[in-house]
Amino acid sequence: MSTIRTIQVLVKLLPSVLTLRKDRKKWINQEKNQIDSEQFRKNARKVLDTFISLGPVYIKLGQWLSSRADILPQPYLEELSKLQDSVPSAPFNQVKPIIEKELGPIDENFDEIDPNSISGASLGQVYRGTISGQQIVVKVKRPGIEKVVAEDLKVLKKVLPLALRFVDPNLRYSAKAMLSQFIETIYEEMDYTNELHNLKTIKNDMADSNKVVVPSVYDDLSSKNVLTMEYLPGIKVTNVQALDEQGIDREQLVIDVHKVFFTMLLKHSIFHADPHPGNISVTDDGKLILYDYGMVGRINTSKFFF
Repeated sequence: MSTIRTIQVLVKLLPSVLTLRKDRKKWINQEKNQIDSEQFRKNARKVLDTFISLGPVYIKLGQWLSSRADILPQPYLEELSKLQDSVPSAPFNQVKPIIEKELGPIDENFDEIDPNSISGASLGQVYRGTISGQQIVVKVKRPGIEKVVAEDLKVLKKVLPLALRFVDPNLRYSAKAMLSQFIETIYEEMDYTNELHNLKTIKNDMADSNKVVVPSVYDDLSSKNVLTMEYLPGIKVTNVQALDEQGIDREQLVIDVHKVFFTMLLKHSIFHADPHPGNISVTDDGKLILYDYGMVGRINTSKFFF
């Protein structure tokens, strides 16, 4: 199966790598007004479709690449950003058994769970529900994701050396380093007990901040495969029109984003390490809402002397 999957990935991935290499050279070497933006977007959409068709690991890889302006031209970043919060979800009838295996019957623990997901990610998907009248969200790991990830990471390790032959030489080192970090974090993200701990730690660290809101978590309705949290709706941080209509000061918002993340980075030992637009919203009064604490960074403060 691994050999067949490797061939399948190569056949689908190499055309995208070759097209990206050509487009990246054009993007770097030509004046932007001489670029055929529509052709770039068309090529980028093909890359997007390729990542989706290859499954969760490659969707996750696409999410990573969507914030790498050092690697991808802007049209590619914009297309791949769609992977940040709009990945196709598995049917709820495949997800319900996971919830009930972990927590028991849904009708005994929740008032209700809407079977239509509000967000699909590479490794999990999110549903709205209520508990004692309180709105909550339930994040559930995708069915059979561990086996899929293990198999595709083996394939990715085989495919990458070949794919890198068609990548600009100055990108090869960063690509190898990114894959190493990617593999490490993807396993951490698949254990929601890690995310629960990260979320609670950051919520406690940022409790005195009036710039950010971190959701509360329901410990007794969370496990390795299910995470139940407070529902905190907001305006997506990149939705300029909605921010303006709400009267949000966008200049101040940029300042607040930097303050929040630098506070986590410099004052505390743990910080949110996946701040793409799909993970940041804004409340009606201008506070930041941070979602998804599966990927964090840590600083060993014992190495610093003051």
